[in-house]
Amino acid sequence: MLIAFVGLSFAQLPDGSYGENFTLYEIDKTAGTLITSNPISLYDYTNAGKSVIMDVSATWCAPCWSYHTSHALEDFYAAYGPTGTNQAQVLFVEGSNGNFASLSGTGPDANGSATQGNWLAGVEYPVIPLRMDANQSSYNSFHSNYAIAYFPTVYLICPNRLVYETGQLNAAGLYNAMNTTCPAVDFSAANNALIISASGISTVYFCSATFTPSIKLQNAGTAALTSVDFNINCGGQTSTYTWTGNLAQYNVADITLPQMNVSNGGAQNFTVTITNVNGVADDDATMNSYSKEFNVFINGTTEPIDEDFSSCVSNNWSDVNGLLGCYNISAGSHGYALYFDCYSYSNGVQDELTMPMMNLSNTQNATLKFDVAHKRYQTSNDRLKVQYSTDCGATWTTAYNKAGADLTTGGATTSQFVPSTDSQWRTETVDLSGISNPENVIVKFVFVSNYGNVIWLDNVRVVDGTGVEEFDGNVTIYPNPATNVLNINSSESIDNVVIYNVAGQMVMSENGNVQSVNISSLAAGSYIARIQTADGNIFNQRFVKE
Repeated sequence: MLIAFVGLSFAQLPDGSYGENFTLYEIDKTAGTLITSNPISLYDYTNAGKSVIMDVSATWCAPCWSYHTSHALEDFYAAYGPTGTNQAQVLFVEGSNGNFASLSGTGPDANGSATQGNWLAGVEYPVIPLRMDANQSSYNSFHSNYAIAYFPTVYLICPNRLVYETGQLNAAGLYNAMNTTCPAVDFSAANNALIISASGISTVYFCSATFTPSIKLQNAGTAALTSVDFNINCGGQTSTYTWTGNLAQYNVADITLPQMNVSNGGAQNFTVTITNVNGVADDDATMNSYSKEFNVFINGTTEPIDEDFSSCVSNNWSDVNGLLGCYNISAGSHGYALYFDCYSYSNGVQDELTMPMMNLSNTQNATLKFDVAHKRYQTSNDRLKVQYSTDCGATWTTAYNKAGADLTTGGATTSQFVPSTDSQWRTETVDLSGISNPENVIVKFVFVSNYGNVIWLDNVRVVDGTGVEEFDGNVTIYPNPATNVLNINSSESIDNVVIYNVAGQMVMSENGNVQSVNISSLAAGSYIARIQTADGNIFNQRFVKE
């Protein structure tokens, strides 16, 4: 399934991967033959300190043509290429079956597919048709090294040879990506090491945190990198670690650090810092430290769960494998929503979205509700499960399990599915009232790809099945949206009102027979009012502060 799309994208090559060198040939835009006397080598550009924007497209691909005719690459090349500031190079790689006819807009490609137009007109940067290279191993190795799964794929390759997917940005966006992603490193220094990234550290842990972090280390210096000393601070506990090996300049190593154990609850921090390189201080302190915050939940929260993903994945939720996307649908009543792209992920790939640990002991008839949208790719059977644990994640019970025809909310399609109307969504209800030991409950969504189509998730909330989700006729709030005062009208006496932001943090509390709350100090945005009556009834309602 070689695909082309505009809205969503997952590169098979993870950000921060090492970019392998290639030697390819550009086409003579007039004669239509390859210029073999002037080979294009990636490292010629990066070794000169230049970043490379590489657009891998196909002449038959409509989204590729839309991006091409936006002139984003031409504008970027004019401003920052050889005739501009000379900070960067642009390469256009025809990664399918393009030939001179399809590139010039005069005929089909080598496979007989119609072209979208003239891809050469007005283009100053090199155009590289892979299939025209007599050495077809170049085609295979390029696709393998850069994991081209769909067109267009737009990569940023930094001077330190690391690769990042930018997507289809305009010229200003490409420049910003280059400036913020590519490190300003002194590659002429002798002893210079970089911490590129870290992995193995989740954002959320339950009961305690035990993990084995690893870091991606790069030698940016001219001398071989043979030893690096690190200081580690994890949850206030400090330690040291020394790596030894042999890395030539630009080469990258994955280093496994000692296991970390944190028993304290709350917000924690993991930091690893380079202290010495080859036995001396690093000549360039750029990218010598990496930090990540994480939360350890010891006890379940009683704060209301009402998540619309307007801030994507909140800090107290966890995207376990990092494969979930966040996209502003802006269709119907849905704005931002999470998605798992089974359209691109191969069969068996899965991810988990874990909610904060909850205390449901005072929630009558606890019920999980969420909105789902999904269409099958022909007869695919992508799967969504809801599981819960009461023993800190040691064991899990499945409370919801749907796939294929049971999961779909619309007819099958061979196009990548993005919901366009509310009718393409369905609200699902999962009974959590029978859970024993409800004080510390962990709930997670499990997404499993069958290489089918996108699964969408939105508006996750845990409610009281007897009426917490919506106000009944005895309790109302107004106005909504509100500016300075939120009024409460109830036939019962109000015991307290607690207001939470969308991240689940309490921002305001009022006790007594509350009839109104002064919200003028709150920042503009969405909030949740948790209203408890003197009889113990609890009502949650979302409102907007203007």
